[in-house]
Amino acid sequence: MFLRRLFFVCLILCGVCSTADAATPQPNRLTFFTEHFPPYSFVKNGEVRGINADILREACQLAKLECDMVSLPWLRAFAQAQLHNNAGLFPTVRTAKRARYFQWVGPLASSKAYLYRLKSRPEVNPKSLEDAKTFGIAVARGDVYEEYFLSLGFESGKNLLGFATKSDPIPLFLKGKVDLVVASELVMPTWLSTLKQPVDLAEPVLDISLIGNNFLALNNNMPPHTVRQLQQAIDQLKSSGRFRQIISRYHDKPELFFGQL
Repeated sequence: MFLRRLFFVCLILCGVCSTADAATPQPNRLTFFTEHFPPYSFVKNGEVRGINADILREACQLAKLECDMVSLPWLRAFAQAQLHNNAGLFPTVRTAKRARYFQWVGPLASSKAYLYRLKSRPEVNPKSLEDAKTFGIAVARGDVYEEYFLSLGFESGKNLLGFATKSDPIPLFLKGKVDLVVASELVMPTWLSTLKQPVDLAEPVLDISLIGNNFLALNNNMPPHTVRQLQQAIDQLKSSGRFRQIISRYHDKPELFFGQL
């Protein structure tokens, strides 16, 4: 019995160590942290893939830089990018509040964001963000939309409901226990199809796209020439048409995206 317990303890410790190692940037390599946010970034067969992940992978190749990608919960990813000199975070919206904490490369691919409701709940019908305060809106903790709604006077735990990830509230949303969620014309169908639900089950009610584009946020101690290399590589992917081609791998309507295609 003692040996069996010892075996399981060792397995747990090894798992913790592996997770810690994966989240620690390697010397002479860049590490870009991200979250599970399909189709922009997700893990498939042990590798971070997705629209913006693929764009950055090709940008690193053009810039002749060695880059790794690690998927973590958002708040931890944000912290790791600030902790390590050779780290970055994506996709991240650049706001006035965040601007000084990072160096910025992009914009990357983005799509218009909306507040969504279930089509079966026409009573959830805010005509403005002020109206939306009478409903419960789900946001990821630490996300730019949490920051945005709090700045407008929404209250955590009252009309602003915090979750660990952007997609965590979707099962509750489908049961009518969350009134509104933040998503886009690309992201919402992805979430619904993942849960084997009809992709037209939800509909947008308010456009909240004014916050800004997605970027790669780099640690402030990243050498300026590295930042320039990555920006030049992103610009090259756009001018060559490759940026749009990468989007087309995941969606047949690249015009739904912005970020200076």
